[in-house]
Amino acid sequence: MGRRLCPRMRFAVEVVRAVRERVGSDFIIVYRLSMLDLVEGGGTFEETVQLAQAIEAAGATIINTGIGWHEARIPTIATPVPRAAFSWVTRRLKGKVSIRW
Repeated sequence: MGRRLCPRMRFAVEVVRAVRERVGSDFIIVYRLSMLDLVEGGGTFEETVQLAQAIEAAGATIINTGIGWHEARIPTIATPVPRAAFSWVTRRLKGKVSIRW
């Protein structure tokens, strides 16, 4: 899909939109969104906000946030990582969309 944001997020948005059309408004759609890639050249926070807003507009009911990537050099799920260590990044997004977390 390339490096540009719009083509990269098109597939996710189209899937959410198609599912919403198929299941109707009474069905909960949860979208898992990585808030931080933690890899060099990964997505920016601004790109994450744009994707979250597009997913919301496409019909997602809830955004489930996470962080990290398998190739990340920063531990995200190891025992020494404190609980909610990365919750700050979800709080940053919270005011940018109106759907639940």
